[in-house]
Amino acid sequence: MNVIFGIILTLSTIILIFKSPESVLTAMLSGGEKALNLSIKMVVVYAVWMGVFSLLEQSGLSNKFAKMLKPLNKFLFGKVPDRANDFMSLNISANVLGMSGATTPMGIKSVQELEKYKGTEYAIAMFFVINATSVQIIPSSVLALRSSMGASSPADIILPTILATLLSTVIGVVLVKIFIKKKA
Repeated sequence: MNVIFGIILTLSTIILIFKSPESVLTAMLSGGEKALNLSIKMVVVYAVWMGVFSLLEQSGLSNKFAKMLKPLNKFLFGKVPDRANDFMSLNISANVLGMSGATTPMGIKSVQELEKYKGTEYAIAMFFVINATSVQIIPSSVLALRSSMGASSPADIILPTILATLLSTVIGVVLVKIFIKKKA
């Protein structure tokens, strides 16, 4: 894939040099500046959410939230260790809020906890499917991107996002339940 992007970049630059040589450097600097501005905005959004999840964990609210999600987690993943359940609950709640990038550390911790025990392959497979499809009620990352790009109504995507992610999650869960056998 990198080769394809490299070829596209090289050909575009060559064409731009012949067509409008004075705009090559301007275009490159402008693109770099836009990429840097967008990266800074996204880092701020992720930092805020990581802080919120850190506070939830330190205050003990994450444990209460994990207990609330335990019946759903038991239905989806089967019997999993409590510590893994806590991380999985935080991960799922962060995905629901649309912070998929901020969920990575919790997802890694969840899988590390699950890998310590035999017979958790089903739970790991289901967890990966749910993370890949992730129901999002508030697609924070996309809203931040649309706002930063000057969209006139960045929240227009909320309903389609909810419907698309809900459908993909339901289909993913059903397929895992059909094709991967849960060990008792």
